[in-house]
Amino acid sequence: MVPFLLLNSVVIFAALFRGLQISLGYYPLIGLNQLTLANYKIVLTDPFFQKSLSYSCYLALTATFFSLIVGVGVAFLLLKVKQPILHKILQLPISLPHIIVALMVLQLLGQSGVLSRWCFQLGWIKEIGEFPLLVHDQQGIGILFVFLYKEIPYVAVTVLAILQQLQLGYIEVARNLGASKRQIFTQVIFPMIQKTLFTLFIILFCFTFASFEVPYLLGDPSHGTVALTAYDLFTQADLMTRPQAFALNMVMSAVCLSVAIAALVISRLLPGGRKIK
Repeated sequence: MVPFLLLNSVVIFAALFRGLQISLGYYPLIGLNQLTLANYKIVLTDPFFQKSLSYSCYLALTATFFSLIVGVGVAFLLLKVKQPILHKILQLPISLPHIIVALMVLQLLGQSGVLSRWCFQLGWIKEIGEFPLLVHDQQGIGILFVFLYKEIPYVAVTVLAILQQLQLGYIEVARNLGASKRQIFTQVIFPMIQKTLFTLFIILFCFTFASFEVPYLLGDPSHGTVALTAYDLFTQADLMTRPQAFALNMVMSAVCLSVAIAALVISRLLPGGRKIK
């Protein structure tokens, strides 16, 4: 286990160090040999980047919070129902790659997709173009649908596994003492699953924030994410834009790291993260 972790750590930190070098302007391949913060200044002051950053945060936060809320509800429902077939159905989306789900959504919710054709054949719309724009839209409905379809089952399965291991006798004690359902959840259940929820928040936010393939297939070209903006800069014929692409990647890493640290700090401050002395 230790050699595996060491090998992966070396690869990850070497890639980060190389990316940091290029983002700071040290790229001898194209004749850049002096360190500078100019690339960061260019991307951080660019209105299009600021727009893509806010759009990426919107998608990541919306998908993450909805996935956590609905996923926890589904986990409690499965804890009561205890039907094996429901567990198997819930695990199906987890096994599908995001790109496959994105293609499914494109074929299902697109204006020329299956759902729009059904509505046209049933007479609900006069022409296919009247079908609501759910893919390649500015609100990112198709993108959010993919993330929710994948992440809600993941949250539900993870939280359910934790709930099945908890000592739920505390709930009965609280109920016998006259605690309301809200008090039982906020003061008994939530502290017990708090660390798991914050860990899930970090995983889901970082993944959705840096996601590339789903926004690439389903997003609006005028509303690109940070990952798409970095890809566009990296694939341009002018190699001088590549340091800016690496600067964007480092900004993405910094945002994810900042969110992770903030989430861990908040988790430590809440009752479920405090150590009992």
